[in-house]
Amino acid sequence: MSALEQRIEDFLQAPLAAAFLVLADRNDLDGDQLADPATACTLASTALRELNPWSGGTRPAVVRADVLEAARPLRSLLAAVLADERNSWWDAPLQRDAQLLLTGREDRQPDPFQVPVPVGPIGSWETYAQKPVHALITSTELAVPAGEPIRSSAHAELACGASDWDPAYPVDQRRLQVAEHARIAEVHSAADWHALSTRYGDPATHHGSDSSLREVAEIDNGLAPTWSALAADYDGVHLSFAGLLSALYVPVSSPQSGTTTLWAWDWECTHWIRSVFIDTTALPQLPEPPQAMNYWQPLG
Repeated sequence: MSALEQRIEDFLQAPLAAAFLVLADRNDLDGDQLADPATACTLASTALRELNPWSGGTRPAVVRADVLEAARPLRSLLAAVLADERNSWWDAPLQRDAQLLLTGREDRQPDPFQVPVPVGPIGSWETYAQKPVHALITSTELAVPAGEPIRSSAHAELACGASDWDPAYPVDQRRLQVAEHARIAEVHSAADWHALSTRYGDPATHHGSDSSLREVAEIDNGLAPTWSALAADYDGVHLSFAGLLSALYVPVSSPQSGTTTLWAWDWECTHWIRSVFIDTTALPQLPEPPQAMNYWQPLG
């Protein structure tokens, strides 16, 4: 099996990638339209809104199963999109000169030059949310026209997502320059997340997956990296756009660490656990949520 064929299989087994394809098909979006980064990010955030385990609609596991089945006839569309060189940014390594930091008036993001390095064992919230509690979060600036409001995956989340990030406007925007020596752990697949969790997780501090996630959404979140251990080798963890689509809600199991399921990262982003920035540029504030095309259709 070629690398492309394997990637196609990975995407067809991933609920978010499947929902992305189903919404694209129902909105009559072709390969050329999906090659637009703003369109792709908007569609992903819209799809993720439907898959959110706390959305209150149809049982999340049923929705995930339905979209996986509905996406099966869309294999040719997926193959064309994944083979399109215009979409190479989907699984590109972190772009160090294009990291956008968006901060609402009440957000508790650390100063880029004073990011606290995690210490000690992982906390219960960090296991549940699969994130370091005091991280700084950036998203990669997209190659879009100057007037495009969706300038990153984070902008798409603000426009049409359903995460618990609800910033108070105006939102400050800064472009950060990442040092060349910064060490980045790349997550492009569910297997990558499982490998990070296996290598840096501590089974002794893991008391089982969240009971609400198991009961309501049938998600076994499993072990998460102990961020203080990961900080010995890395300065940040980057979830690529391809990783977002292909890893969320996909369980991976191994005898060493059991099952892990990445579920709580909502857009292409990097969680920084150390200050590795050499420059910051202030950009115009966002006075209100960015406007995006409405691709919403019920999936359940």
